[in-house]
Amino acid sequence: MKSYKRYRFYLLLIVFAGLFLNSCTKKDAPIKPDNLYFLSNEFKTSITSQQAVSNFSKLSPDAAFMRIFVKTDVEVQKLVYKTTFQNANIQASGLVCLPKAAGTYPILCFQNGTNTLHSQAPTEAFNDDLFSIIESVASMGFIVVIPDYIGFGASSNFIHPYLHAESSTNSILDMLRAVKELGNDEKIIAKPTKDLFIFGYSQGGWATMQLQKTIETNYASEFNLIASSCGAGPYSIEAMNSYIISQPKYPMPYFLAYMLNAYTSMGLVANPLSNFIQAPYAAKIPGLFDGEHTGGSINVELTTKMANFLTIDYQTEFTKNTKFASLESALIANSIVPWNVSTPTRLYHGVDDEVIPFGMSQKILADFKTAGVPDSKIELIAIPGADHTSGVYPAGLQTILWFLTLKK
Repeated sequence: MKSYKRYRFYLLLIVFAGLFLNSCTKKDAPIKPDNLYFLSNEFKTSITSQQAVSNFSKLSPDAAFMRIFVKTDVEVQKLVYKTTFQNANIQASGLVCLPKAAGTYPILCFQNGTNTLHSQAPTEAFNDDLFSIIESVASMGFIVVIPDYIGFGASSNFIHPYLHAESSTNSILDMLRAVKELGNDEKIIAKPTKDLFIFGYSQGGWATMQLQKTIETNYASEFNLIASSCGAGPYSIEAMNSYIISQPKYPMPYFLAYMLNAYTSMGLVANPLSNFIQAPYAAKIPGLFDGEHTGGSINVELTTKMANFLTIDYQTEFTKNTKFASLESALIANSIVPWNVSTPTRLYHGVDDEVIPFGMSQKILADFKTAGVPDSKIELIAIPGADHTSGVYPAGLQTILWFLTLKK
């Protein structure tokens, strides 16, 4: 009996000693902090340097010379991260394109143009010609980031908050922070620096300028913004709205419907869609923005004749009738108000653009000049003979070449 008690005593002593030593070991071991933004990454595709050169040739027949800037292969990954939307924590996603060579690299963040299809989000359509070209820029010594936007990819359960500045900017900033956290992984050999280049076209041009303003105003110590390229954006949504409702015909009625559907869904606009859009179109609109319809197919369901599409009150009394006050407030809140720009900025725009007229870029440039921004900080580069679609590649080519001259 005594020997049993003695055996039990020694057994307990060994167990407690083991627990004590184990707890000391865990306490002394370095503890990795939890990521605030990064959640996961997933391999999507690789781009060889030869494929990158081939992709750049799609920009222009004369783009073959860009091979001299191609240095390395590229790995494209889907990144899922934490962000917020309408005061709720959500998951969002985008592409991160990493040079396959150890080193430190500036980030280039690209904001894409208007899209309605879930299947055409960057993380779904990463082999699309345009996205392949942007991804290939990583071969030139950038870490390229392409956000999906809220409403696509990992957040496709939400209605896309089209042309909503706060959600657009916050989700892009949080993705950039997630990319920095990804860079802390020892398996990632391409590490991001604080240097940041930003570029976008159409909706992406507007999103880029909103991002630029937010960084310069609030986050200049977190991001070292080197250059901003904004292409054919609806910078003043208020002015764009006035332009559309005054036209006999507008070729992209789904742009206006997209914005109105987003603003009413988010509660920014108190009116029903029928206050703005005539029957039978108003009732159709929510079902058309389900992520399964292209912009072209939505246009077919609507009409380009504004007299048949928009209500008379909306066309003739928008600025006078108080029932439109909530929409007017939303348009003002999400339009860009010029500020004292500190980053070299270029505006690219096709002279023959009938979707977002060249005059929109002329207007924002004039507003910046009135605000005291010098020519050395902002300039408008016209693309002769280009409309909204054909202006994309020339703007992209000129932007890439400009960024390369500024890259350290």
